Amino acid sequence: MNCDVFPKVLASKGENGLSEAEDKVKMYTTPANYNKMALQVKRNYLHRNFYIECEDMKIERAQVANAVYRRLTEKEYLDLVNFGKPVMTISPEASIEHLSINVDIATVEDLKVVHLKNKPRCIQHQNVYRVMLESRVTDQDKVDWRVENMHLIEQAVVPRTMTGG
Repeated sequence: MNCDVFPKVLASKGENGLSEAEDKVKMYTTPANYNKMALQVKRNYLHRNFYIECEDMKIERAQVANAVYRRLTEKEYLDLVNFGKPVMTISPEASIEHLSINVDIATVEDLKVVHLKNKPRCIQHQNVYRVMLESRVTDQDKVDWRVENMHLIEQAVVPRTMTGG
């Protein structure tokens, strides 16, 4: 998401079809999470006139915060991954075993905020993200972890000097 190609592809949607960058992001996220993140990137690019390039990222630590096992119907599962609709009941027809794992990931990110009308600005984010991974686990040969949701828990911003071009 944090690259120069992705916001431009989203802004010109329909003209060039899917890009390699877009395909890669879609592989690792649920459709609901992809749509949420893509909307934010597109909004920043088209309405706020900037995008973010991640020049470097270091993962300092990762730890499991919790895990949730549940049984879902096919419709409940599709509603969860496609629309982010939470499951509120336990259905006797549920046949899909589903696991969500929340992982807290601490990162240090060197970012370039590229303003379309001004000079770029370089910053360093020291972040802690809560990343929710999800997968069907009914069949061990078909486990396919994807990002269901991701949000900041902590953030510190440190200015840094420009490097390179």
